Order: sequence, then structure tokens, then C-alpha cells
Amino acid sequence: MPLPNFKRAYPNNRPLPETGLWFAINQHGVIVLANEDKLRLPSGTSHLPGIERPANAILLGEVNQVACLACTVPDDIVLPDGYRALGLRDLYGRLDDTLYVVAGYATQMLHWQRTSNYCANCGAPLMPIPNEWGKRCPRCSFTAYPPVSPCTITLVHDEDRILMTHKRGWGPRYGLVAGFVEPGETLEQNVEREIMEETGVEVADIRYWRSQPWPFPHQLMCGFYARYAGGDIVIDHDELDDARWFTADDIHNGRPALPAPLSIARQLIDNWLASQSPAARR
Repeated sequence: MPLPNFKRAYPNNRPLPETGLWFAINQHGVIVLANEDKLRLPSGTSHLPGIERPANAILLGEVNQVACLACTVPDDIVLPDGYRALGLRDLYGRLDDTLYVVAGYATQMLHWQRTSNYCANCGAPLMPIPNEWGKRCPRCSFTAYPPVSPCTITLVHDEDRILMTHKRGWGPRYGLVAGFVEPGETLEQNVEREIMEETGVEVADIRYWRSQPWPFPHQLMCGFYARYAGGDIVIDHDELDDARWFTADDIHNGRPALPAPLSIARQLIDNWLASQSPAARR
């Protein structure tokens, strides 16, 4: 998603602003003020009314010149009336698009801050690196930075049909083949390997489309299209419980249920459907 109104801040290079929008997060999600169906982020000098401003707050940047501050909230704190914690998936479509993406950014950064306190090389406590998000070990000089784990997700097409997959627990929803990129592997090699391993299908004409931050907790989903080049569907039962071809007419008629609109999987499908319309084919 684009962030037209968000300006990132470099960390540790200036004092925290006195006030701002708060992306306060506990184990259940982002804390919001819920007023009927409307959700608002806390704002002001602290993340919650009547609770002292947290010492662990970080500055993420600004939205329309309003500071975006993020902090973790202890799980034993009783939230004030009207406030609740919602996961990122529950917030989709209920927050402004830009604020939603910043909420994902906050979630990812706070997860890293919480889980990266000790040196992976010698075990000593890590210290912040001025003007960077990274941390450095004062004992052995090992440095660590917030990770981004690349994944590919691919729509395999064969004329008027696409290959869709299903995992246990998904209910009626089908998705697309996806997987983590492994060391020494290009994105395109990952596309070929994941599709072959999970469905037994060969592909060609692999084409990158676009990417999407996916902070669950630190993925970057890279979307591709690929043309079916041969092979019968043979699924990997450790990964999937079904894979099959669906035509554009199938999907327009509601079969199968599709991924949520926020997902790059759905965006790949919607873009392909648009290309199948009579007007697009002329």
C-alpha cells in the first residue's frame, strides 16, 4: 500500500515530540478507542489517559505533520473504558489506509525491539546504534537490524483459468501458492520451486508485479504472475489439502471464496480478472 501522507523518521536523531498519534501495542494488537463502529488511535501527550507516558516509546515518523509514536503496553494493564486491542487483520478497512500501514510498521518494529535484546554471537545485551534502528554488541561488535523476510506469492494462469490452493483451517477460502525465499535463491527460482513442490506444476514466463509489507511479523510479500507450462496437479499434503483450477466465470459466480481485499493474493486475482474482461481482451 502506498503511504502518500507518511514521512518516515530516522530513529534516535531527535527528542520525541510532546504529543502525537499513538500506536500502542500489547499481545492482542493495536490499542484503539472504539466508538460504535468508528475506531480512533489514541492521541495526545501519552498513549492512554491516566497512564504515564511510556519510556520505551519510539518515533516512527509523521502523518500530515502529526508525529506517529509507538510503544509496547504491558499485558497486565487494564485498558480504560472505551479502549480495546485489535489485531491488524481486524483493523483493516476500519482505519485510514495510511494509518493502517503505519500500524503494521509499528507492530513490526516493536516486535523486533522486544525480541532482539541480546547478542546472537556472545549473549551480551545489545545497545542502540545512534541514528539507526540497529543495535550493536558492546562486547564483540556484532550488529543486528530489523529483519525483512522475503516471500513470493504467485498467480499461475492458463488461458482463462488460474491455479488456486487450500490449506486446512481456511474454510471455503482458496489462495495462491506462496513461500519463503531460501538462502542462495532468487525470487524467480523460489516461484518455480514453491509451485513445483506444493502442486507439481511447471511454470514459465515468470513476471514480477508488485510487493506488499506483511508484518506478521516481518515478511515482504513479492507478487508474481507465471504461465502454466505443464504437469498434473500433485499436492504436497504437508502444505496443502487441495489445489485446483478455477475459471474467471467460476470466480465471478462466487466459487471459491477469495482472500481478503487487503492481501496481495486478492490483488493479484482481481488484476487478472480485470484482464479477462471482454473490454480488456480487445
